[in-house]
Amino acid sequence: MLELLMLNLMSKEPLYIQLYKHFKTAIEQNRITKGEKLPSIRGLAKNLAVSKITVEKAYQQLLSEGYISNSDRSRYTVNKFEGIDYETAVAVVATNYQHSPPVEEPKILYDFASGEMDSNGFDFSLWKRYISKVFLNKERLLGYGHIRGEEELRTQIAKYIQKSRGVYAHPDQIIIGAGVQNLLNILCSILKLEHKSIAFEEPGFKNGRRIFTDHAFTIVPIRMKQDGITIEELVSSGTKLVYLSPSHQFPTGYIMPIGKRTRLLRWAQTVDGTIIEDDYDSEFRYFGLPIPALKGLDNTGKVVYLGSFSKIIPPSIRISYLVLPERLLALYHQNSSLYNQAASTIEQLALAKFMEDGHLERQIRRLRKMYYEKNVLLFEAIRNILGDHVEVTDTESGLHTILSVKSDLSARELVEKALAYGCRVALVQDYYLELSQEKLPQIILYFSKIPANEIAAAIERLRQAWFPVN
Repeated sequence: MLELLMLNLMSKEPLYIQLYKHFKTAIEQNRITKGEKLPSIRGLAKNLAVSKITVEKAYQQLLSEGYISNSDRSRYTVNKFEGIDYETAVAVVATNYQHSPPVEEPKILYDFASGEMDSNGFDFSLWKRYISKVFLNKERLLGYGHIRGEEELRTQIAKYIQKSRGVYAHPDQIIIGAGVQNLLNILCSILKLEHKSIAFEEPGFKNGRRIFTDHAFTIVPIRMKQDGITIEELVSSGTKLVYLSPSHQFPTGYIMPIGKRTRLLRWAQTVDGTIIEDDYDSEFRYFGLPIPALKGLDNTGKVVYLGSFSKIIPPSIRISYLVLPERLLALYHQNSSLYNQAASTIEQLALAKFMEDGHLERQIRRLRKMYYEKNVLLFEAIRNILGDHVEVTDTESGLHTILSVKSDLSARELVEKALAYGCRVALVQDYYLELSQEKLPQIILYFSKIPANEIAAAIERLRQAWFPVN
């Protein structure tokens, strides 16, 4: 064995690595078998004219990987080797990969399926300054942060929702999380103590349905009307828990009027139920005053209020919030040791100061103006380019609209054809739990991410995909 062992003193590879590889290969090829003893450290170092440390490091690497053992503390003994060596495994994987041609994904020019922000919609240089200010107080950044979220941010959120949404809440009632899904997992763990089922709008928030399903809730779909969820169906369902987005329902865009909101609150009081209000897209109303939140009408603690900044600031910052009524807050505290704060302390503190200095309000005004202009351009392009080929749901709020397409193609075929022309669109039917009752295939079009000067070109591509000129 030693006669074959030659170290290359001119190589850039360390000597102990060369020595380790020599024994590793010999063991894998069964040239050294189970039970054989390796040369002593002192003897091998002398024979190779290297330091004892070189041999020790090589043996330690073999020992840590399980090739050898030293139970008697005198000489290292070879362990039994089974299986193929690492190099062979890599070669096999590489060969298999080469035989599997990569799937070529179509290039997306216009993403109508994403509600992400306009690329010019956020001042990152300003945000960077607020992040830098946070680093001046390093003591605040050494721990895990407050379990409910940093107090400064909860205080600013309480002021914000009171002023903009008519929701009165104490900062102690507010739970901050890294996105809505994170908060829903916490909410499920609280609500499952009292509820086995939950009603959802149909169509409605599919990710929310999935989270509650994962927590073993039975999902009860309740059909939508133009004034919101069908209360008669909710009453007859027998469930005492419902998930709603009354100020701007997704995907329909319906707004629930005040009369129906008060009926819902009376239902919750009568059955001792709970309403989860997802205040989705509430900031972007282009005409008139913002619609007050349902939570603002609640004086008996029946509404859980869920809000997010993901449409106002980049969703990568991932800060959402939950307002719990006192009864559920007590349940939260009973199990608070089970929850971790997943939102970044740095970003929470930066956002708190950002809000305190008035930048969030300025940001909302700026985005509202930008998206209103895009909204006008979108409907103008749809009328001029798609014309009578489609019916469009006009909207005074939000970042999307729904197209009903007059075509013999199915909704999924329309999606595929749009994709072939570089446009990604979404289906309304994907937001139904049960089969949708659409008379015409319906497509969701978000406009927030499409550059304003390219909206007409994007709609023209949809026309080419769906209604080519013969």
